[in-house]
Amino acid sequence: MKIQINSAYDLIIITIIVSILVVYFSYRYSLSSSENSVLIFFRVLISALLILLIFNPVIEKKGSNKISLPWHIYIDESLSMKYHKQPSELAYKQGIQNFIEKIKEKNIDFEVFSFGSDIDSIIDIFDISLDGNSTNLGLIFDEVNSDYQQSLGGLIIFTDGQINQGPPLQEFYDSVGKVPVYTIGVGDTTPMLDVFIRSIDSPPLSVKGQNVNIDVIISSTGNINERVNVNLFDGKNKLIGSKLITIYGQGENEIIRFQISPDKIGENHFSVKCSALSDEINIHNNQQKIKIHVMKDQYNIALVTGAPNYNTRLIKNFLHEQGNNNIDHYIMNQKNFNQKLKDFLEKKYEVIIFDNNPVTSNAKKWESVARVFAKKIISHSSSFFIIPGPEVDLVSLNKYLKIIDVEAEIVNEDLKTKTDWRFLDSWHSFNSLGNEKSLLDNYDAYPPQIPSFKLDNKFRAGSNTTYAKYFDGEFESPLLVMGEKQQIRYALWNSIDLASLKYMLSNSDLNYLFENSMRKISNWLMKKSDSREFVFRTDKNSYQHGELISLTGVSSDLSDNIKINDAVVELYHNNQYISSKPLLYDLNDKSYKSKFWAPKPGLIDYKIKVNKGIDSYQVNSGTFKVQESHIELNKIFLNKNKLINLSEKSGGTFKNWENRNEMVSEIKDVKIMEYYVSFFTFRNNYFYVSLIFILLSLEWFYRKKIGLI
Repeated sequence: MKIQINSAYDLIIITIIVSILVVYFSYRYSLSSSENSVLIFFRVLISALLILLIFNPVIEKKGSNKISLPWHIYIDESLSMKYHKQPSELAYKQGIQNFIEKIKEKNIDFEVFSFGSDIDSIIDIFDISLDGNSTNLGLIFDEVNSDYQQSLGGLIIFTDGQINQGPPLQEFYDSVGKVPVYTIGVGDTTPMLDVFIRSIDSPPLSVKGQNVNIDVIISSTGNINERVNVNLFDGKNKLIGSKLITIYGQGENEIIRFQISPDKIGENHFSVKCSALSDEINIHNNQQKIKIHVMKDQYNIALVTGAPNYNTRLIKNFLHEQGNNNIDHYIMNQKNFNQKLKDFLEKKYEVIIFDNNPVTSNAKKWESVARVFAKKIISHSSSFFIIPGPEVDLVSLNKYLKIIDVEAEIVNEDLKTKTDWRFLDSWHSFNSLGNEKSLLDNYDAYPPQIPSFKLDNKFRAGSNTTYAKYFDGEFESPLLVMGEKQQIRYALWNSIDLASLKYMLSNSDLNYLFENSMRKISNWLMKKSDSREFVFRTDKNSYQHGELISLTGVSSDLSDNIKINDAVVELYHNNQYISSKPLLYDLNDKSYKSKFWAPKPGLIDYKIKVNKGIDSYQVNSGTFKVQESHIELNKIFLNKNKLINLSEKSGGTFKNWENRNEMVSEIKDVKIMEYYVSFFTFRNNYFYVSLIFILLSLEWFYRKKIGLI
């Protein structure tokens, strides 16, 4: 015990001296009276207590106690625990309940938790559902290590040791030394038979005519020595490849390579199927689907110019810069019209561009071949891009506009002036990285355009095919119209001075406007992954609950000039946001990659969004399926050796489920010495202060009794 007093000694000494003098001179002549003696006693006692209060002594007492440390019991509730041959689900719960009752009999303090993909406290063992989609043992040790204020007597873990989420089990061997880990292994050490497609590696984007490698990884568990067929089918379920392999189980992987040469432009769908084993339980993971977007190695483009103008060279240069375009430029006049028209109609083109065409000098001839032209683009599946010029003949052009259900009207000369315009929000549906929010907001910086004609009401604001529009008090009409009719894609730029987007913005912050807009339009017309600059795909189309998903993406721009700096993958289920995952660029593969665990069962939509400042822009989207079956079903056996190592490294022991009751004798009440320091202060003690008030009250009562008040 230790006593500390107030360090203000001068104040204390003066108080004592004054108190003694006051008492002495007040009662030196009254000490002989018995009544006064009692009164003097009260006042001396009260004064002494007040002086002691001024001293404010602090009594410090040190001591120690032995306290019992609590134990934590963790119960694996993952789905695999339900599929072991022994114990059954009911026996598993009943066995743990009996084990806990024996622990209670030893008067050991403990808490019970369940774990799988997360940790929850448990009140009733029979409330455990055994439907966890994964097993993450790391959650236990994260919780133990984070709670530094609480010491534990030990950990008791009921599990089969199949860790499919979080760090591998061996990483915990060196981090659990301060707490002994007692593990009770559930299940048989012989794995259940299963063969499954672990992953499929193929490029998201390919060029027609190039060989594409599809690498399939086949995994197997259990004691197996069998031959299985792995077949590759196209989108029409036609067999295009087959391999016969021998699998040996024990978690081994077999890599199979199929080499194909897709010839269909656009999305090509393929499926890989692996034959099932006779005793296999989980067959949902024996087949998967993938898709590869195929572009042409060379795109034939016809640029038909009625009369050269400011737009002509700009359009031609842009098409050449794309790298894989073969451009036939037709400038038709009275002398060469018939011969060039014959060449034009016979050759197949992916895109046909009318540049300032038809014009007055050849309008009649173009009107006469309008039906032939319509049959050509339908039979050849050619896309159609109309860029009017200053000399276009509207009557003749309307013959061609009717092919795409568009009709134009003449614009009065007083309205055929430079007119303000802007892109609409629908322009974002093309998912371009160049479309920053500033592009839509800074429409005041757009060079005004001179309308070529006025479109009918069908394409006024609100139409899904209107992407840019004139905004003027006297003139309102679509500027950019895009659409698709009978698989024929078309675009119309309703202006005679497209070139101003390039020349008038060359030294501004919007100098990319022309190239970006033309690239988006031309990519869409050429069916290069729709209009998207990036193509993404998952490594499979179907996953088990809790399985790792790999998402890969590449640029559809062959020059690969566009890069994503900061992007995320947002996941949705039934239009409800689930979570977001980072998207990173792999310098070695020159691709974008993201990995995450398969969430809840059902169709999962993903959206690739690029972050720029406080804004984000969607550049791609897709869907994959998560099955009701769980990744837990891939490994249904006891991982005994690793659990033994975990227990021995930490100072605990391992027992099989059948011998679990033997562990009860090893669970002891662990006590540690707890040291404490207690303080007693007079000034803050309510009893002490109350005593002074009681004595004062008694003193006043006594004074009244003897007639002094």
